[in-house]
Amino acid sequence: MPWNVDLLNRYNENLNRVNNLVCVYESHPDSKGKGRKAVQATDVLRASVVLLHATFEDMCRTIERELLPFASEDVMNEIPLVGTARHGRPEKFFLGKLVGHRGQTVHEVIVRSVEAHLDRVSYNSVEEFCAFLTRVDFCKTPFEPLLPQLASLMNRRHHIVHQADRSEHRGRGHQQAKSLSRETVRGWIACVEKVQDELNQQYCRKRK
Repeated sequence: MPWNVDLLNRYNENLNRVNNLVCVYESHPDSKGKGRKAVQATDVLRASVVLLHATFEDMCRTIERELLPFASEDVMNEIPLVGTARHGRPEKFFLGKLVGHRGQTVHEVIVRSVEAHLDRVSYNSVEEFCAFLTRVDFCKTPFEPLLPQLASLMNRRHHIVHQADRSEHRGRGHQQAKSLSRETVRGWIACVEKVQDELNQQYCRKRK
């Protein structure tokens, strides 16, 4: 089965939104010339970083949604039955817990359980990304050269979201936010594109 066209279109649309934000920054008068740019101008780049990571997460989550219902018993044992987990962890349950699922096939219950589980899953570190690759039984080797840059993207996104990208160095001669260049963001975009391309290839091989 080829990569779902609708899902690929959604990824491309999301990535286009990221690129559009970078273009907005590049069209801003304050982005021209040499030297450090104003924080108000580079805030557009910070928004593009957050949206880029969201694009990456949506891509991973979509693949899991497609493949996890067909995963091995060991993988499925890590996913709680929908409606039974209080903290997102799988729990043993009595047969009576299935009463609320009467009329549904086993596969339908699995799909609903996967959907509920993925609402709690994040991909905020390379460790979590590698765990995702293990769950969907993808080869990690092609991604290894991309992991350092992917980690850099994830770390910067975390700093933007949780600390408003505040600079550790304050006072005279320092801006309130860390510096960020279009070249750095373009590099992260290229990294995510390479990740998507490899995920696409492995997905297609798995669904043939």
